[in-house]
Amino acid sequence: MQIKRMENRLWLAVLLLVAALSLAGCGMSAGNSGGQLSQEQVDGLEKLGKIKVISREDGSGTRSTFAELAGFAGGGKGADLTREDAAVADNAEAVVQQVAGDKAAIGYASYGTVHSAADVKILAVNGFDVSSSKGSYPLRRSFYLAYSGRLSDLEQDFLTYVTGAGQELVGKSFGAVAKADRFLSNQAAGELKIVGSTSVSPLMSELAAAYEGINTHADISVVPSNSADGLTRTMQGECDFGMASRELKDYEKELLNYRLIANDDIVVIVNKDNPLTNITIEQLKGIYTGELAGWQELSGK
Repeated sequence: MQIKRMENRLWLAVLLLVAALSLAGCGMSAGNSGGQLSQEQVDGLEKLGKIKVISREDGSGTRSTFAELAGFAGGGKGADLTREDAAVADNAEAVVQQVAGDKAAIGYASYGTVHSAADVKILAVNGFDVSSSKGSYPLRRSFYLAYSGRLSDLEQDFLTYVTGAGQELVGKSFGAVAKADRFLSNQAAGELKIVGSTSVSPLMSELAAAYEGINTHADISVVPSNSADGLTRTMQGECDFGMASRELKDYEKELLNYRLIANDDIVVIVNKDNPLTNITIEQLKGIYTGELAGWQELSGK
């Protein structure tokens, strides 16, 4: 009986050792979070030199959400801890252009607006690929449409479309948040002005065009700026709806009504010639705060 117990313990020890080695092997994979890179990747990173950091402008919902999710928000007065020498782009397209034109660059943008860009590479984050690990991807956020006071017939009709039948269109590039129900327009006439996030505006322009095809009496203008500007102008009565790509602040929630219209992922992009395939949240924090200055520092050597 004692020999049998010893054999069982030995087998248990072997199984635990095999499990530990298996987990360690997963952690060493270049496609997983914080894993060891191949020698080719290490050599490629060393050739890139200093990291060229591309950020969004102050007031951008994408910037504030990215900073919060990556752990470097809280710079005071609504600011974050983005390094002072970061290049600033005022929309997703500008981020893509700057990253595509510089082998040492890194940036972030809405997946729905950059997923088809040919000259940049989307990195996995913490080992999770944005296209195949939707439930675990760490840089997820939401899009909102905000308004003040009571809605007019036209405003209500448009909002009903966006949160109902329009969700079929939303689901083509973003995450739908409701079932795409049938829609019967009230055919209200008038003009609508929608201002705010440049991440939301391409989707909103598509929704507006589709709605105008249903209600030909409506004339909708979509004006890209940023989330803060859109929400402020909505509060001041300068537009009918404000687009936000971040959570509303407490005072904004008190002064505005808002509806969730889509889910989106912020993706991290590098030049197509960058050998990296994965980056961790901790590395992103280090890059954007200036703690990590050179690409070779990501190789672990």
